[in-house]
Amino acid sequence: MPKIPTYISQGKITTETASVGSVPRISPGENIFRATKPVTDFLTNEYIKEKKLEADNKAYKILSDMYIDQKDNNGNTIVKGLFTIQSETKKNGNPTDAASIHDQDVNSLYNYFQNNKFETLDNFTKKAIEKKFYSTAGILKTKALEGSRIEQIKVSTDVDEDYIGKEALTLKEVGPVYLDIYNSKVIDKINANTNYDGGQKKILIEDYQKFGVTTLADSMSKSQPFAFKNAFEKGDFDLLGLEEKNKYLAVAETNILESKFQVLTGSLNLPPDADPSLLTIAYDEVTRGTFGGNQELVKLYNSLSLTEQRKFKEYSNKKARSLRSDMQFQMLSNQQIIKNQVANESKESILQMDKNLGIYDKNIEILFGNTPEIIEQFKTLNSQVIATEGKTLSSFDTNSQIIDLIITDEINQVSDKFTLPGETESKSIVERYESGVNMKDLVFLSTMIDNQNKNPETYSDMKTFFNFIDFYKMPVQGSPVLKDIDLGLDNRLNNFKYTMYARYVNGIEKGIPAKTLTDPTKKEFIGKDVLNFMPNANLLFKEIVDQIKKNKGFVSTRDAKRLPNESPQDYLKRIGQL
Repeated sequence: MPKIPTYISQGKITTETASVGSVPRISPGENIFRATKPVTDFLTNEYIKEKKLEADNKAYKILSDMYIDQKDNNGNTIVKGLFTIQSETKKNGNPTDAASIHDQDVNSLYNYFQNNKFETLDNFTKKAIEKKFYSTAGILKTKALEGSRIEQIKVSTDVDEDYIGKEALTLKEVGPVYLDIYNSKVIDKINANTNYDGGQKKILIEDYQKFGVTTLADSMSKSQPFAFKNAFEKGDFDLLGLEEKNKYLAVAETNILESKFQVLTGSLNLPPDADPSLLTIAYDEVTRGTFGGNQELVKLYNSLSLTEQRKFKEYSNKKARSLRSDMQFQMLSNQQIIKNQVANESKESILQMDKNLGIYDKNIEILFGNTPEIIEQFKTLNSQVIATEGKTLSSFDTNSQIIDLIITDEINQVSDKFTLPGETESKSIVERYESGVNMKDLVFLSTMIDNQNKNPETYSDMKTFFNFIDFYKMPVQGSPVLKDIDLGLDNRLNNFKYTMYARYVNGIEKGIPAKTLTDPTKKEFIGKDVLNFMPNANLLFKEIVDQIKKNKGFVSTRDAKRLPNESPQDYLKRIGQL
């Protein structure tokens, strides 16, 4: 802060007699006025200086007060000060109005001071205040109007954005036919704004036109994908960059494919009170690609690529599953539709067979009602279980392939027919009894399907579990060299799988995440004792030697098949399993 200068007197007290010049001597003959004139002039000048300083002090004090708002005893503003006037002028986005209001407020401020603060002032001081006040107000006005013009530009920009934003919404609703009108309105609006120079106008017009096209592309690619592609091919979206074009085109292609899937699965859209057998029939026609003989749908399905057909299969399976849930659908039993799903009934039937080594055929007929094909499958299975007393071989590899199909939602029931790699004839899980599937496998697979039908959201969790099984398959299997002569291989692998599955299900029921249960670094890991499931080399060698001695040569049980007309008991005896 500048230091206020001070005056220090240089005088001092003295005993010396005053010099002659201290008091003028007047000769008798000299005029007294002339003799005292220098002193009089000096005193006059000092008086003028003092009065001028006094007037300046009063003027500057009043001017200082003019900068701030004048308020009454209650704190209410009587008249706005220069600072407030300047601030309000800057915020006014209309410079013409801002200048007029500024002048009015400045005059009101001066008049207030003139009427309330000038009563003790002389004319000289009043004039000095007026001159200085209006000079300062003029300078402040210039800066304030610069702010007003900046505010005008901002307001104009906001108006432009609001207007063009609403036009973009109109474009979104109307579609490409409105595109030329939209572009024209953008050009007119930007050109009408005098705050922009030529370069700014060009940039803004391009940006706003691209904004409109982007808004339209985002909307149409989602809600009108077919129309989007047509407009895209016509060049309506050429303003977009290559990356943006590809992005919206991909969105449109995805939604087009979704639309095709919806059309192809239209027959599944049955009301909740429809006969569940109708859904079964419709689902069967969809999965086989026949679509009830509708050639247009067949043609549409055949137009899909192999990848798209695989996606369609997943889509239709999930849709059918959802509809079954909504309808309390039981695919194989109309009588039990309200109480249970077919998967649960199939599981219960298999559990009864396992426990009692067979059930009455009548029970099968009652359970599965109007589904003769399924009834026949379960009657055949029942006869096989009775004949073999529930004893037959299991193939770990066959079971693994079946499980993969269950996880990917390609098998929804134990009676669903399917083919495995290398097969030419489709068979269900039930029909594979004695062909790599034993009674224990049937119980496991039917339970798995039942759980998956009840909890579709567990697909990913099940996949996590079986990825764990696949990872530890090799150490449990042992040496690949002995794979074809290791008689206990399948039993060992299946025992590992069933044991781990029981632990896994128990953990899931306790709320432990699947990834935690299968993570070796976690304390909840289900495979801590995996070493106990690995083959004992000495015992394995002894079993192989005993088998060779018994059969005077070696027959691989993994490749052994039943001979024509050979009974199950004879078959098991021949391969050394009885």
